Amino acid sequence: MRLCAADARPISSPVFGTIPAPIKRFNEAPTCAPPPGSYDIKTSDPSKGPVSFEKSHRFKMQMEEVGVQPNPSNMKPIPSPASTKKLPSLSSRPKNPGIKPDKSLIAIKELKKQKELEKEIRILIGKRAHQDKRLQALEEDLAKSESKLSAAVREKNTLLANVASLEKQLLELRKSNDLLKTKCLEDETQKKMHNLYLELMKLRNKMNSKKMVPVKNGGMEIKLNEVQGTMEEKLAQPEELTETETPTEKKYDLERLLECIVELGNVAEQVNDKYKLHIVKLQEIIESKNKDIETLESTLHLKETILSTQTEELNGKSKILEEQKEKCFHEYEEKERVMNAEIQCLKEKLSIEEQEHQKQKKIFKETSADMHQKLLNFQEELAKEREILEIELKEAMDELDKLHTKEAKVEKLLKGLEQDNASQNEELSQLEAKLQRKSAELEELAASHKSTIEKLQEKYNQLQFKFGESTTEFENYKVCMAEEITCLKQDKVILEERLTEMNRAVQNVTHEMQEEQHAKDQAKEDYTRMLLDSQTKIALKDAEIERIKESSTMQIANLQAKLEQQSEELNKKLETERKTITEKIGADYKKNIKTWRVLYEDLYNKVKPFQQQLDAYEAEKNALLNEHGATQEELNKISDAYAKLLGHQNQKQKIKHVMKLKEENTQLKQELLKLRSQVTKEKQTRGELQDQINEIQGIKRFDPSKAFQHPSKENVAPKTPFKESNRNKNQPVLH
Repeated sequence: MRLCAADARPISSPVFGTIPAPIKRFNEAPTCAPPPGSYDIKTSDPSKGPVSFEKSHRFKMQMEEVGVQPNPSNMKPIPSPASTKKLPSLSSRPKNPGIKPDKSLIAIKELKKQKELEKEIRILIGKRAHQDKRLQALEEDLAKSESKLSAAVREKNTLLANVASLEKQLLELRKSNDLLKTKCLEDETQKKMHNLYLELMKLRNKMNSKKMVPVKNGGMEIKLNEVQGTMEEKLAQPEELTETETPTEKKYDLERLLECIVELGNVAEQVNDKYKLHIVKLQEIIESKNKDIETLESTLHLKETILSTQTEELNGKSKILEEQKEKCFHEYEEKERVMNAEIQCLKEKLSIEEQEHQKQKKIFKETSADMHQKLLNFQEELAKEREILEIELKEAMDELDKLHTKEAKVEKLLKGLEQDNASQNEELSQLEAKLQRKSAELEELAASHKSTIEKLQEKYNQLQFKFGESTTEFENYKVCMAEEITCLKQDKVILEERLTEMNRAVQNVTHEMQEEQHAKDQAKEDYTRMLLDSQTKIALKDAEIERIKESSTMQIANLQAKLEQQSEELNKKLETERKTITEKIGADYKKNIKTWRVLYEDLYNKVKPFQQQLDAYEAEKNALLNEHGATQEELNKISDAYAKLLGHQNQKQKIKHVMKLKEENTQLKQELLKLRSQVTKEKQTRGELQDQINEIQGIKRFDPSKAFQHPSKENVAPKTPFKESNRNKNQPVLH
């Protein structure tokens, strides 16, 4: 009884007894009992019939190899005993050098190669991940350096703002000094001093006049005494004249004298009253002026103390400014040293990373070449194995034919052998299907390996492109850093110049202050008579200056806070924009590659008919030029004939020929005009076609007015697509 491959039913034969069919499949490894056909059949058994032969030698070699295999699940299945009947030559011919001992060894080799390839792919993926990590580390270093640069720029801006604020304070102090000087030396003070001087002169005159009053009083007394003397004389005269003059005349004279005396007494009294009042007023004015002088002296003393305190404050501020300047200078030098050291470290890191990247490039090229060679070897081995399998199949078919001839002799075992043959044919078909599957799987593996290699090549190209972009960005960064260093040096020079100017200004201010102090010492006597208005105005101005200072300090603090917030927000926006731009650039780059390819193919398909039309137009142009040459020859002939006719004797024939020539000339001129119009039309159509082609290709005409005015076009995607030659150069070559 035998087990059929299609259905596991017991088959009875007249020779063998009924044996229960095993449940397992025909191609499984033996566990407890050997599969049918793998055991030795005794030749001494007479029940087998006259035609009996030894079959056990067919299965010994394969069973030994099956026992050697450690893991049957990873290898190909063990051939069934039915297939061993069809392939007796594999065990009977072990000395044939062209055939390999077993297919399982080939499968093991394929699996080993596949594992090695997978290991290499994993190694390459690990290297790529390591490179990505390094690139990320580099980007982080660049971000850190940019943040440090931004911090340095911020500190520089703060220092510049401090310097500007200090300069503003100095300017304000100078302005306040100038205002004080101008206040002290204004025209109003001069006018007031002049008025005070005039008032003092008036007071002096009044004092002199007061001093002259007693002199005048003495003069009046002298006059009164004279009048009294004259009165006495006159009184003595009437006694003398009594004898001579008449009494009427005496009376008249006496009355006149009395009237004069009364008038003089009234005038003297009035003058005395006026002088007394005037003296009282002058005394009051003198007292008030003395009080004013005392107040002015006190105000002058106060102003002198205020000016001395202000000068001391200015000197202290100038010293503080000098100290701040020195601190800023030292900090700036230290930051410059730190920045230079960081730049040198970054340069060294970049050089080291470039060397490592070049080494990795070489290693990647070597590994890709090795992978390519391994693929070629793998394909060659597959081809050899296919040839060997085909040879083995042919030999198996030959052996099957021999077995069929032998089985024709055996009449009793025809049914069992036919069934065996059917099962063996089914197993063969299954084996062939398996072989086809394995070949398809091998082809799929080869295709997958090719695709993985292509992907790795594309990734390698992308890495090269990224490295080129990083190198360009680093070069741009170097240029920017160099420009910033130059700018910082220029700023340093400018700051030094400003510091020197500040020192000069401070020296000038100190010199001016010394001169002012000297002038003040000289002008102390002149400033003793200043008024209270100047003090009040100065107090108001000081209050205004203090308010302005407080408001300016508050505004500066607010502005600094706003600037810091704006700078932080700008940095955050810049970082987000950089990330989005890098992501967009990566996505756009991938999209652009596809779109450019599609556009190039469409353009190529669109340009073909235009190219044919252009060729046709060129042919028509050449034909027109040939026609023009023919017309020129005809004109030459006509001119020769015209010259001959002019020499003809018959005038009528001459006239006829001349008329014909004129008509022909007019016809030729008309034809020329038509041809010229056609040529212009063709030129216009050609120009329009060229413009259409340029618009399709994205080529713009050159405008000479816009020469040398274009912006820099570095790292810009090309408007025209790549040619086929350049595209073929850029694509990786895969065999």
